[in-house]
Amino acid sequence: MEIIRKGILYLSCIAFLLGCKQEGRVHPATRLTSDPVAAPCAEQLYTDLTDRLQQGIMLGHQDALAYGYKWYGEPGRSDVKSVCGDYPAVFGWDLGGIEQGVAYNVDSVSFDSIRAYVRTAHRLGGISTLSWHAGNPLTGGGYADVSQPDVVKRIVDDPAMRQSYLRSLDRVADFIASLTDERGEPIPVILHLFHDPNANLDLWWNTTQCTTADYRRLWMLTVDHLRHDRKLHQLLCAYSVRLDDNTDVLAACYPGDEYVDIVGLSCLWPLDACTDGQLPLPALNRNLAALTQFAEQHDKLPAITAAGLEGIRLSNFFCEQLYPVIAPYKLSYILFWRNAWDRENHYYIPVPGHPAEEDFARFADLPGILTCKKLNQHR
Repeated sequence: MEIIRKGILYLSCIAFLLGCKQEGRVHPATRLTSDPVAAPCAEQLYTDLTDRLQQGIMLGHQDALAYGYKWYGEPGRSDVKSVCGDYPAVFGWDLGGIEQGVAYNVDSVSFDSIRAYVRTAHRLGGISTLSWHAGNPLTGGGYADVSQPDVVKRIVDDPAMRQSYLRSLDRVADFIASLTDERGEPIPVILHLFHDPNANLDLWWNTTQCTTADYRRLWMLTVDHLRHDRKLHQLLCAYSVRLDDNTDVLAACYPGDEYVDIVGLSCLWPLDACTDGQLPLPALNRNLAALTQFAEQHDKLPAITAAGLEGIRLSNFFCEQLYPVIAPYKLSYILFWRNAWDRENHYYIPVPGHPAEEDFARFADLPGILTCKKLNQHR
């Protein structure tokens, strides 16, 4: 009996010590944020995102509360809600322009409004992601200004240029620090930095303008400044590449496990992408297979960080074309791009009366797709 008693006591001590070791970390040690001193709210968000991988893919929409197809700034309105009766689970916002000290972002939404929208999304139980279409810090032009080569190299190698860039980054930091709830507590957000370095787009940070090594150095410089100099620990960092036949780009531009929490894929098809009624979905399947494998190898969360078919010219796009491809994969979220209020065909979510309205409503109702109310039901 004495031997049994001592054995029980020994096992109890081991259990207690293991419990102490994990105190302050909500999730097991195999799934931790990249920030070793992340705020509890960021740890909790990461834990929630990890748990929801088993529940389904969260539905997101860029600028969901700010405007939509042919409307702007109407309180409580959302094109997603107009069709499926619920808000998206993920709300995307862009900070482009804030680094220049202007009042409105690149999509004509005031930063004061974005702050309020982030608080509303948080109150609803949703999650906000912040992308940053940063203006060119060398020329003073926009994010698409590629008139001067080696901007990234200048930032990471030239001390004066680096300090100029960090001063502009401080405006981003000030805004993130202002994102608090009604109790004054920080709201955790996903920061989606320097998206799609491999895209065939004019972006001063893409790999036609810099080496992959300098891209990674820019990313590390940015995150280090936000975390260490500005003490912002309520962030999860999302890294993404564009849909591409060359899936090796995921590793080539990857900033490292210490700087990334979410690895993502962008798949945005333009208006003329489906003239024959078909989309290059096999390529999406190959990319998602590579993405989820990479995420598992690096213990990160996979997501589709920007998605959609511009103008939605296929009435069965959501349920019959997109969903069968994404459903086999455990993805954190899919963020559909914005419904521009001032451009006739630039929209990615259907509105009432659109040929794809019913298809999208069925998509949002699928058990494997999580809207805002479904998130709260799973809490």
